[in-house]
Amino acid sequence: IWRIMEAKFEKAFLKAVQKHTGIKKQIEQKVQQIMEFPVELGEPLKRNLRGFYSCPVKRNFIIIYLYCAACRKKGDDEFVACSDCGMTPDETIKFIIIGPHDEAYDIAGKTR
Repeated sequence: IWRIMEAKFEKAFLKAVQKHTGIKKQIEQKVQQIMEFPVELGEPLKRNLRGFYSCPVKRNFIIIYLYCAACRKKGDDEFVACSDCGMTPDETIKFIIIGPHDEAYDIAGKTR
């Protein structure tokens, strides 16, 4: 089944991409892969990041994102509580943050 995904990029994600220009090509490739296989590539997160996924770009460097269809299907939408949830199509991936593992988790946790 072919599905057209929409990507939304948080300001923090875009700012982090600018900061890590040395691996920009790898980031772009990983974003494309996530757009094609959001659930298969991502690891579902737990506790205060329930509903989010993480995916490594390279060792200890990750992308944290939301896949709206999966979030709603699991009932995590009430927990995540995006302000634009009602206006966002299921086939949307929201790229939240990218960076070194611990830093990315810390920033993503503060966006909640």
